[in-house]
Amino acid sequence: MSYGHYVLVVLSVCVYGSWQLLPLPDFIHPCKELSDECFTQATLDAIPGFVLGIPEAGIPTLDPLYLDQNISMTLPGNLKMTFHNAKLVGLSTCIPDKVSSRRKKRTFVFDMHCNFTVSGQYSLLGRLLLFNLDTEGQAKIKIYNQRIRLEVVERVVLNEKGEGHYKINSYKYKADYGTDLKLNLTNLIRGNPQISANVLQVLNSDSQALAKDFGGPILDYAIDYALNVTQRFFDAYTYDQISHVPLTEEFFEKEK
Repeated sequence: MSYGHYVLVVLSVCVYGSWQLLPLPDFIHPCKELSDECFTQATLDAIPGFVLGIPEAGIPTLDPLYLDQNISMTLPGNLKMTFHNAKLVGLSTCIPDKVSSRRKKRTFVFDMHCNFTVSGQYSLLGRLLLFNLDTEGQAKIKIYNQRIRLEVVERVVLNEKGEGHYKINSYKYKADYGTDLKLNLTNLIRGNPQISANVLQVLNSDSQALAKDFGGPILDYAIDYALNVTQRFFDAYTYDQISHVPLTEEFFEKEK
């Protein structure tokens, strides 16, 4: 084989290989070093584009996030509340305060704060203050400055092509449920808007407790959904595309 022919074959293989990789969106800025500053800035750069969705990678729009299942919660006094046809707005408002890589533990830690609005239909059954309730209506909850610490355990798996991809093993989070919360429920006390307003005022007077009761189940759903979507992103793009930090062999696992 002549030298020119050899070069042509090599170039053809390289071009063919590049066609197999989905082009990385321009809002993803891979880090070249393990620094909190780079990971924090890269996350800040990625969020606005990521939440809009990446259709070619199977990434749906995340803001608003439509909850495709009912969300139920039990409030003080054995009061049961269920959200139907709800949506969460605000993932695009999340600001990473610090993102760290704990490489030896294969863990990323995200400290962030967000503003969320949840709206939809609600049903309420049980006793609230002096009232026995069996009602339904429209609900809107606004949570301001919700602080979240999310720890994600990951690994890099080699596929049959020798490409490395991130895989999420597990995650856990904790939240302080924001500095303020505003809850509005229509038709709370049927036929008596004034008493409804008074009850809502009492509920809103303890925003931290209220945010934990209402926000916890919704945040569980939102984080689980967002991480499932993140795994789709990791499946679509290789480790070498989204990170320029070299990995040694002990960090790779063969795909089973």
